[in-house]
Amino acid sequence: MLLLLYILIIYFGASLASGLFLCAERLTTGQSLIKPKSHCTVCQHPLCWWQLLPLISYPLLRGHCYYCATPIPLAAWVSEIIGGFLGLFIWLTAAAPSFTGLLFAGLFLFSWIDVKQRILLPVLFWPWLITLLLLPHEPLHLTAMLLLVSGLGLFAYFSRGLGSGDVQLLAGIGLLYGFNSTIQILLFACLLAIGGHAFYQHKTIPFIPYLSLGIWLQQLLTFLH
Repeated sequence: MLLLLYILIIYFGASLASGLFLCAERLTTGQSLIKPKSHCTVCQHPLCWWQLLPLISYPLLRGHCYYCATPIPLAAWVSEIIGGFLGLFIWLTAAAPSFTGLLFAGLFLFSWIDVKQRILLPVLFWPWLITLLLLPHEPLHLTAMLLLVSGLGLFAYFSRGLGSGDVQLLAGIGLLYGFNSTIQILLFACLLAIGGHAFYQHKTIPFIPYLSLGIWLQQLLTFLH
């Protein structure tokens, strides 16, 4: 019975991740989130229900469109796997599942948008942050937020090493986690970004995915302690 519960949680997480990945794809290409229904981006053929099953359809279709044999981006399947893993992680470790679930859902969406366009959309970020602040969590860390906005804002302006979206997200993390934890998250993110840059050799680094990984590591360390 417990195994069935875990499978359902993994599948729910994968389904949510699949939807967020689609939202990121459409938001970065200027498409509506509602219309048209899911379709192949090459032949434009609408997809059937069995071609939209998270975790299952990609290997079932062998990674290709059923109608025109165009390769389906592997990132779509990877996002579902990540979402399933995160769903189970949140269920097993989170003291406040609603807060942690919304936290990682937003970070997941922001990360894919950052990978695509190197931006953080304010229309998505601020409602997400305000909602998180309204949910049960630790007291607000206003000092941490002010220090981070001041210091990192100046660094971003003069060095152009950080984008304004990165600074905004770090300010939000400061509000949620406090100064010490945010510095630790930033350290994790920087180390991961260095490793990622050495592997991918990007001219510009999408930093939000690394910040998201840093937050996940912080959550994991908090749970282990």
